[in-house]
Amino acid sequence: MTGKNALSDLALFGGKPLFSQVKSIGQLAQPNQARFFALARKCFAERRLSNNGPMVQLLERRLADFHRVPCCIAYANAGLALIALIQSIAAGRTGSVVIPTFTYAGLPHIVRWAGQEPLFCDVDRDTHTLTAETASAAMAADTIMLLGVHQANSPCPIDELEALCRARGITLLFDSVHGLGATYAGTPIGGFGRAEVFSLHATKLLNGFEGGYITTHDENLADLLRRKRNFGFTGESSIDTLGMNAKLNELHAASALAALDDLPALIERNRSRIEAYRESFADIPGISWIPYATENKTNHEFPLLQIAPDWPLARDTLVSILRAEGALARPYYAPPLHLQDNPSHAPLPVAEALSGQIVQMPAGESLSRDDIDTLAALVDFAYIHAESISSALAAAGTSR
Repeated sequence: MTGKNALSDLALFGGKPLFSQVKSIGQLAQPNQARFFALARKCFAERRLSNNGPMVQLLERRLADFHRVPCCIAYANAGLALIALIQSIAAGRTGSVVIPTFTYAGLPHIVRWAGQEPLFCDVDRDTHTLTAETASAAMAADTIMLLGVHQANSPCPIDELEALCRARGITLLFDSVHGLGATYAGTPIGGFGRAEVFSLHATKLLNGFEGGYITTHDENLADLLRRKRNFGFTGESSIDTLGMNAKLNELHAASALAALDDLPALIERNRSRIEAYRESFADIPGISWIPYATENKTNHEFPLLQIAPDWPLARDTLVSILRAEGALARPYYAPPLHLQDNPSHAPLPVAEALSGQIVQMPAGESLSRDDIDTLAALVDFAYIHAESISSALAAAGTSR
């Protein structure tokens, strides 16, 4: 039960929040402490904390094996990795990069830091990924690459994107931050396109505190990316490319190494949490859950609640109720990127519709089954008392 018996019990109206410890949307899966501290002690014993040390090199080998690729290049974070990758592929050219509009809000900034201009395309209604049709509609004469983004619930339609890019003579890259542990046609995500980028942030599936990495079959590209993360050095003082300090340090690599073997179990716990959400929310009218692809392995990273257009409370009102109670839900990819970038952008109707309907619910290791039951009771309370909630918000001068 929620402990909410009257409107005044809602934290939004001054009541005591349900959760004294906030429930995050991130994974927050701690690495195995015994393994981590053993690796950390080794770092200190060898007096090596950075500059492509043995922990980074071991992590790169382990991840290359995991993704079934010859090359893995670790970076300080996924954003720097994407900037370096796009800049490397552009090779001095300036042009445009097609990206989906229904994704991470920082992606256009990354494209611009790499010296290119983002072009936004619509997505598929079910998979939430761009398609060859939507990407082609966004392309311009100066488009030099396509950046597909795998979603937690589904990978991109890789075959059709590869065919499109071959026909257009442009490079295909993937932002695979939410594709870790997933497969496409039986092959692990990580070996498609020219290269793929992953994150090691603490909120992601593989916790390196911070960090990211690039996977590729292209050894020449891998060599260039290694130089770019280290100021462009080819030796002690020679530089042959535009570089930066984007090296992953040894302690962050040790954290990721300590967590890597536990990744399958974490994904299974994610699957169980999503199933628990489905069971607990089953009797609430107008609620559904975004399904995960069944033909490919997925990581079940996000529980995505979809509310019907005629649900009695606006999606953002429901989010406000949840957040006030300490459940840090948020509107899922809202507003879409093209409207954030340019409010007069031509309509991209699928993404615009989706962006008003989905709640990204709390997830990860901080969330118990009892917490999920509590959240279901709270949403049910909000549904039953929707008219009173709306009236109270209107009286307080808050929009519905």
